Amino acid sequence: MGIVKAAFTVGAFTLFSRLSGFVRECVMAYCLGAGMYSDALLVALRISNTFRRIFAEGAFNASFLPRFSKVLDIEGKEKANVVLSDVFSLLLMILTVFSIIVIIFFPSVLVVLVSGFDVLSKKFGLTVTLGRICFPYLILISIASLFCGVLNTIHRFALPAAAYSLLSIFTATAIGVSYCLDFSSAITVHIAAWAVLLSGVVQSYLLYWSARRYGFRVSFKLKCWSVTVKDIMKNMIPGIIGAGVWQLNLLVDTTIASYLPTGTITCMNLADRLNQFPLGTIGIALSTALLPILSKFISQNEYEKAQVELERGLLFAFFLTFFATSLLLALDVPSVSVAFQRGMFEAEQVRITASAVTGFAMGLPAYVLTKVFSSVFFATGDTKSPVIFGMVSVVLNVIFLITLVPFLKYFGLALCTSISAISNAIMLIYFSRRKLMLKLSKVFWMKISFQFIAALVTYLTLTWLADTYWTAELGTKTIKWAVYFGFLGIAVMVFMTVTVLCLIVTKQKQWRLWKKDAWS
Repeated sequence: MGIVKAAFTVGAFTLFSRLSGFVRECVMAYCLGAGMYSDALLVALRISNTFRRIFAEGAFNASFLPRFSKVLDIEGKEKANVVLSDVFSLLLMILTVFSIIVIIFFPSVLVVLVSGFDVLSKKFGLTVTLGRICFPYLILISIASLFCGVLNTIHRFALPAAAYSLLSIFTATAIGVSYCLDFSSAITVHIAAWAVLLSGVVQSYLLYWSARRYGFRVSFKLKCWSVTVKDIMKNMIPGIIGAGVWQLNLLVDTTIASYLPTGTITCMNLADRLNQFPLGTIGIALSTALLPILSKFISQNEYEKAQVELERGLLFAFFLTFFATSLLLALDVPSVSVAFQRGMFEAEQVRITASAVTGFAMGLPAYVLTKVFSSVFFATGDTKSPVIFGMVSVVLNVIFLITLVPFLKYFGLALCTSISAISNAIMLIYFSRRKLMLKLSKVFWMKISFQFIAALVTYLTLTWLADTYWTAELGTKTIKWAVYFGFLGIAVMVFMTVTVLCLIVTKQKQWRLWKKDAWS
């Protein structure tokens, strides 16, 4: 499966997952608004999700997938099942002990992570309760991620990508039903927390069942420390540190946000949700598809093929990323208004969220590049370099937070995250040249330039349209949907037309963007 086709497959199902997450945020904004209850639920979710991203996503798969793939290809499925059982057993024991410790000391964890919350307040107590309910989700989603890695190894990308939508579907349903039954906000967030846990049970079982269909089996073993597991864990530690560094970046943002007025955490989360549409659909999808393909070519010393796939993937990624960036920057207020302005979510909260959307969008290309070029290091077995780069980016984030947030408030909080991502991407790109002996072609740079020009023209067009036709009053009317999607349709036509014209003017044969040749 080629990189563009694989990325499209993952991206399509990841987009469904992001859409379900978007629906969840819309339901939450409508039913809970931006206040104490939404802040408490989001902090509880963020803490469990933070450790999920450290243990269960990039770091684990970056270490597990190449080694499991090698065992499967060379020694067969029987030996692969032994390795899978060993890893499953060790992961389950470590995460169970870790989760018990965190649940017991959750108030202390909360004091560190959201120090702006008053420990004697109702919000702090509610967050502790919700966090203790949600945290075991870490165990379930980590096991699910293990089976995601197994399925990705045999190039089964669709179900793992789609399964992540279950969390959003369960929580949105819980909140919506509770609201319709006229439950109080306090009862609603408790039901939502239990729905998080239930979604983990369903997701882990669904992926386990799928892996069994392809002949993979697991059994729990107390004696699970084999040579292969030792190698996986040894290489996983730098990845965990690296993922932890990046998650620390996000937690620092949450800590700073906890000192700002109640509701800020909710507004920042909604802004990040809009940013996650292109990031999740493009960056995560492409890196997920790229890792097994690069691992295969690099293990066979076929560096030229690896570079071709990387170049093709980057062209595809930038095409979508530049368009998304121009859209979010030019239509920040209309996007937030259409997405969330209803029910208990009002105009002032739209303004705060829109300023954060602008800050996040400025770093969107860098977020995608970070995901893609991290795969280059992981595919070569180097999980240490991204750790170092991540630490540097965290230090920069803290420095800029201290410097800018007192003056720029909500926009500064998001902008600092973008600056951190840009610095991280620059370091990854610069040092990845040695890993793949990377020499991107002149045609590649020319096509990227055309995409940038198209994005700039699109941004200027949308800015004029928004200034001319969008008003604050429009944000409360049904007609806003028609106006917004009219803007979106014009944006697509402008971006596509300018890109194709640039390719035709420079006499490029592959100017038909709907064909595979256009991405090479």
